[in-house]
Amino acid sequence: MIELDSTYEHKKYEKKWYDYCVEHKLFHAPVDPSKKPYTILMPPPNVTSQLHMGHGLGYSIQDLLSRWQRMKGLNVCWLPGTDHAGIATQMMVEKDLEKEGTNRRALGRDKFFDRLTLWKDKFGGMILEQFKTLGFSCDWERLAYTMDPKLSEAVRHVFVELYNEGLIYRGERLVNWDTVLQTAISDDEVESKEVQGILYFYRYPIEGSDEQIPIATTRPETMLGDTAVAVNAEDERFKHLIGKMVKLPFTNRLIPIIADDYVKSEFGTGAVKITPAHDPNDFEIGKRHNLPFINVMTTTGTMADNCPEPFKGLDRFVARKEVIKQMKALSLFDEEKSYKTTVPHSERSKTVIEPRLSQQWFVSMKELAKPAADAARSDELKFHPELWKKTYLYWLDNIQDWCISRQLWWGHRIPIWYCKACDGKTTGMTDPTQCKDCGSKDIHQDEDVLDTWFSSWLWPLSPFDWPSQDPKDQETLEYFNPTDVLVTAPEIIFLWVARMVMANLKFKNRLPFKDVYFNATVTDKQGRKFSKTLGNGIDPLDVIAKHGADAVRFTAISLAPLGGRVKMEVEDFDNGARFVNKIWNAARMVFQHLESNTQVLPRLEDLTLTLAEKWLIQRLRETATKVDSHLENFRVNDAVEEVYHFIWGAFCDWGLECAKIDLSATAKAEDKIRALSVLIYVFDGALRLAHPVMPFVTEELWQKMPSHPNWGPRPLSICVSAFPKAENIPDFAADAEKWKAIQDIISGIRSVRSQMGLSPKQELPAHIRVDAALAPTVALATDWIQRLGKANKVISGPEVNRPGQSLTAVGQGFEIYLPVEGLIDIEKEKLRLKTEEQRITKILSGIAAKLDNKSFVDRAPEDVLEQTRAQRANMEEQVGAISRNLKALEA
Repeated sequence: MIELDSTYEHKKYEKKWYDYCVEHKLFHAPVDPSKKPYTILMPPPNVTSQLHMGHGLGYSIQDLLSRWQRMKGLNVCWLPGTDHAGIATQMMVEKDLEKEGTNRRALGRDKFFDRLTLWKDKFGGMILEQFKTLGFSCDWERLAYTMDPKLSEAVRHVFVELYNEGLIYRGERLVNWDTVLQTAISDDEVESKEVQGILYFYRYPIEGSDEQIPIATTRPETMLGDTAVAVNAEDERFKHLIGKMVKLPFTNRLIPIIADDYVKSEFGTGAVKITPAHDPNDFEIGKRHNLPFINVMTTTGTMADNCPEPFKGLDRFVARKEVIKQMKALSLFDEEKSYKTTVPHSERSKTVIEPRLSQQWFVSMKELAKPAADAARSDELKFHPELWKKTYLYWLDNIQDWCISRQLWWGHRIPIWYCKACDGKTTGMTDPTQCKDCGSKDIHQDEDVLDTWFSSWLWPLSPFDWPSQDPKDQETLEYFNPTDVLVTAPEIIFLWVARMVMANLKFKNRLPFKDVYFNATVTDKQGRKFSKTLGNGIDPLDVIAKHGADAVRFTAISLAPLGGRVKMEVEDFDNGARFVNKIWNAARMVFQHLESNTQVLPRLEDLTLTLAEKWLIQRLRETATKVDSHLENFRVNDAVEEVYHFIWGAFCDWGLECAKIDLSATAKAEDKIRALSVLIYVFDGALRLAHPVMPFVTEELWQKMPSHPNWGPRPLSICVSAFPKAENIPDFAADAEKWKAIQDIISGIRSVRSQMGLSPKQELPAHIRVDAALAPTVALATDWIQRLGKANKVISGPEVNRPGQSLTAVGQGFEIYLPVEGLIDIEKEKLRLKTEEQRITKILSGIAAKLDNKSFVDRAPEDVLEQTRAQRANMEEQVGAISRNLKALEA
């Protein structure tokens, strides 16, 4: 007998088996030309990150794919790593310095950088340790970090190459400016918030006229940088003013009234103040009309020295109120209205973003974008779900140049040196000592660092030793690049996915991967994203502590359809825990009949199998095919559902129940060993199917059970065992169909008993009329029907008649009659059935009305429609069964 604890204690096994696999290098993928590689890139989390449920889902899917392919014999490299996270990390350390009463400028750049490095070394690996608690089978020997020396060399190589080609340039552009952090930030670090703002209405006087042109704006403080007023050329109210000049209050400047199609006559007043240095739309209008660009704010968000005296030095929001006050004093103010609008905020500092004209470094993107777009159009690059292809192409077709400079000290410093003598610029793979143009040694390096994404877009290349010319390093790159699939969040389709495609095509002339899987967004049951403000988040570490990693992984993936949203609450993880315990208890039931884990079991082909056993093996074969197909098509939740239904429904509900008689104390020895051989063979296959999603419970049970000869020699771990293949599993399709008919009969008997509310101990005869073709199978299965259907007698055959006052169940090729006279109050049962029929019919009419409503059908999500249709079918079946039983009782 193999002993198992009465319940699965996850803490006893998770670290034990994880350490075992790492110690035996089972997750490591050395370059091996004799084996086909399978490479997945872990989207590198920020070194400041803590594990959240988004990680729990996305990375669990990556691990599932990695473990599945490893079991299929591929040389799997799931590359782990972290991102230096420029802004996020610098913010953390600056907060520490603030508590100490100092700041980075007082510390100096070099000492501040050292302080950042110490912080990263202390806290930066925390999330990677948390990943291990979820069992992620990363190739830890290849752990990469975006500021590692080799990766930094790749970053510099790319900068120098693109600069020398003229694709990197310095220019003055409008950027997202964070006035607290005092840096430009990327679009992904901006979150738009809907706020209750104010729309201010005032007027500008027309030069040489008594007329005034009405303006509406939410940001009156920027008027000090206005360089035009724009109207629509077709707007009859303002046609006569086009070409005239406006007196801009407080500034003594005259600005033109221009016509531009951007202006919508119906919005606001129909006339728009144009501030090219402080608004992205105005910036484009300014370029079209060759307007001046006047920056009226400092980097800290105060009004600049070029502003009129009453406003100079004021905070931008204080200046807003002051402008309105002064406009009122000039009798130019009309009114203000409450106005709901969307305002960009910095994700890090939470301050309102200021669009600001600034000297920055940019990558010219159009040349890089075309091949990346062509790859998607030709379907060489595939998206799962495909709907993201349209989003990807729209961005690439309308791509803007990429601002890559950040006014930070943490990151890859821009490798450009400026010459004071001749204004020349010098770059290269080594730090220069003199100007390349004039030879002057009076040179200084650019103060800015590169956008974090500038290192991340090289992730398919730099961790694999690119651009090293060493033959061994080149062999590593050619073996692992291109990778196989990228699993990531749709929010970074532009910021990371598209840019990696562009970089790999540019520098290796091939795609970095051919499939991109976008995992679902995790929300609460109301469809709201998890947030601290709402207090609706789920801490995966808390759930792991309670239920274990397997339950968390299983639950998260089973709830995650391809695309869409995962609506989740903490109680959902109870289902995962129940499934883990179901597997554990199934093992306990089987293991108690085994002598030891070295027990020798006979091969399947040497046994005379029962119909139920053949069906169980066939279900394993079918499940293996379906799981493999679902995973090939990235339908991971469907694959997990197949595993769940096979283990819970086929193996536990039917396989174990049918085997109990052959495992009983009175069973013959040959029947017991046959039943055990089948159960161990199938359970071994079930554990292998479940392992990619539930690595720990499957490892513990697999290591404890005896090896089955049909699975071949046993390797060190289930994680490197063979994933079940249909062609290697015996095919009993014809026999399985026969057993399905027996299952339908047993289920029919159980359904009628349930409707009558009969106790499991109350046995009654089953009369079964069967087609002639099915009769021999039913006759052979009498013992199973009696035992599993709680029938004290089974009468079957083509000539069986229905006894009086019997309830019925109907299936393909059979009718079941269960006599109930004397067992229930017939009149009371008829009344109950009629009441139930009326109740269900009423619900059905409501469902039918819904499905007949075109508006509902057009607007409802597909999963809601599917659920509603399934509900209708189920209830129609219930009404049919009730109707049949009413007729039977009235006979």
